[in-house]
Amino acid sequence: MRILALETDAEKIKQQCLSEGEKEVLMTYYHALSFFFASLREILFTIIIFIVGISLWYIGAPVLWVLGGLTAVWFFFIFFNILKAWIDWRYDFILVTTDKLVLVDQTSIIHQKVNPIHLENIGSIAAETQYWNIFGFGKIVINLKEGEGGQAITLHFVPDASAVASKISQTVTYYQRYVDGSQVPPQGGELSGGQNL
Repeated sequence: MRILALETDAEKIKQQCLSEGEKEVLMTYYHALSFFFASLREILFTIIIFIVGISLWYIGAPVLWVLGGLTAVWFFFIFFNILKAWIDWRYDFILVTTDKLVLVDQTSIIHQKVNPIHLENIGSIAAETQYWNIFGFGKIVINLKEGEGGQAITLHFVPDASAVASKISQTVTYYQRYVDGSQVPPQGGELSGGQNL
């Protein structure tokens, strides 16, 4: 289903990104705790607003004014940040194909960014742990080649980041050796596809 710029069906985005003959190698969403960590500040502000409301009620302030004012403050300054964090967690994903790496970033119903990075433009991939690797997610750092700006793209809260980075690295190596390069692939050496982590 499409709501303005937000596409809730990942399959439609995947089909838009795949060229003829291109296959999906891996697809992964971000870890559920990314929503919690992104919303933690808003949760604390909600508790503070609740305490302020109870305090104002206790000292005798008009209940309708307090309730209306604090609800408006919460809605305009906190609700949209929580909604953004939920959309980021629920609808953003990483797609690795036999030709490119696609980063889908949907931050609201009015903004969508689909960033295809062709495998020949990737210089290196690194995985790092987050929060002492207690929660099973980490960071992936994608270093682009100099011709593409030589910048690094960091993806946080990737489940089993080392396995995802390893699969991306294998795909890049395979592409550079056998698709873009002059070497002949080994018998049955095609990448296994369609994995979801």
